[in-house]
Amino acid sequence: MATPSGLVLVTGISGAGKSTVCAELRRRGYDAHDSDDDDNAVWVDTATGEVIGRLPAAARTPAFLARYEWRFDPERVAALATQAHDHAVFLCGATSNEAEVWRHFRLAIYLAIDEGTLRHRLATRTSNDFGRSDHERDMVLGWHRVAEDDYRRFGAVVVDGARPLFEVVDAVLSIATTGAG
Repeated sequence: MATPSGLVLVTGISGAGKSTVCAELRRRGYDAHDSDDDDNAVWVDTATGEVIGRLPAAARTPAFLARYEWRFDPERVAALATQAHDHAVFLCGATSNEAEVWRHFRLAIYLAIDEGTLRHRLATRTSNDFGRSDHERDMVLGWHRVAEDDYRRFGAVVVDGARPLFEVVDAVLSIATTGAG
């Protein structure tokens, strides 16, 4: 069965596997975009609205993270939603302003993982350094405690992101096709 058109959010906390799922969707020929690598999200100064580029881990101090947020660029999300008028488009990522752009998504899929898997992935990841410092890891673990329940309340379909990659992507595609978990 063909995947219905529309923009699909694949989200989860740092280390849940969003970028890996994105890469596999692309490998399988799907139109998939990563918030971290495709300029769909930016750091924004919450006091001034100033947008800044990617930063190395050393620059993301606790003081920085208290003032800046990783946010989807609303115009880019709207453009992806328009692009998805005749086919499915996947946006893989998590940001602080998802509620602001939620209306552009036909469906949201949350990749859930257990704390042990999360800790292991954060400690060993090589493609993204967010969550490797002690203060970022503690932030991610705090988000982990509440995120799955929050996303369920918002209507996201939950997928076990700790399963083997092919199973996770098959589940994402099945949900995107049927709209149900």
